[in-house]
Amino acid sequence: MVQAELENFEVQLVQGSTKKAMHSANASSRDLWQVEIESIRVIDNFNVRIKDDKYDAHIRALADSMKSEGFYQDKPLAGYVAKDGEAEIIYITDGHCRYEAVKLAISEGAEIARVPVVVAPPGRSMEDLIVGLVRSNSGKPLEPYEIGIVCKRLVNYGWEMDAIASRLGFSEKYVEGLLMLMAAPIEIRNMVQNGEVSASTAIEAIRKHGGQALAKLQKGLDNAKAAGGERVTKKHLPEVIFKKKVAKAAPQFFSSLQAVKADPGYEHISPELREKLDELMAEFSDLELSSEQLIEQED
Repeated sequence: MVQAELENFEVQLVQGSTKKAMHSANASSRDLWQVEIESIRVIDNFNVRIKDDKYDAHIRALADSMKSEGFYQDKPLAGYVAKDGEAEIIYITDGHCRYEAVKLAISEGAEIARVPVVVAPPGRSMEDLIVGLVRSNSGKPLEPYEIGIVCKRLVNYGWEMDAIASRLGFSEKYVEGLLMLMAAPIEIRNMVQNGEVSASTAIEAIRKHGGQALAKLQKGLDNAKAAGGERVTKKHLPEVIFKKKVAKAAPQFFSSLQAVKADPGYEHISPELREKLDELMAEFSDLELSSEQLIEQED
């Protein structure tokens, strides 16, 4: 599966000579390197973006813009020069969407011969390039699931969670949640990728229900579809629906408890049961006050 290939990415590159690579690519230099499209290569599975309908629409919109406006010089691609035998190869490390879009635009008649490229300085490692997918991203922001793939790659390189959080600019709790999602059953990950549930809702379900999270989310999806939707939100989850039903029933239940307490037979109930009923009345009295907030709770 493409998803597994992205998550289990394992590539090592040996940095090469920018000067030699650009000479081989017939590139010219102004403020940026102007490189022929044919000379730029893609590292297989390096890009963590999930290629779905939204991705295709994004590429389409970029290509249409390039056909009318050209390739914006202030939005250069980021590149990395690596050795491949005796050759020096320019690999793209940021701007994959723009790269795909310009190729599409050219195939449809756009006269774009070269694109601007900024090359990584000497000393950059593959881990640095992976971090750059988040920190140096100059285009469409990554989705949480895609950031999770970046986190998992860094774990595979031996990074600790605190180092990942610090380098990517996130909290440890956020990174922990993304890694929990990466380790979740494939069915949950597919639901996130397919847009049937948000990453945050899935992570919350995993934290709260553990091994039962999948069943809870699937039931939530059934509830969402029954209500005419296609996406699970908190209001569709079984426990939230239960709370809302309890909230709606609270006034009637509270009145019933008051009637029980007023009944002459109440005195004949065991002390233990009377104590429990009194506790319930106190709890439902508080619940009655907040029932409207629970009923109107939104995801």
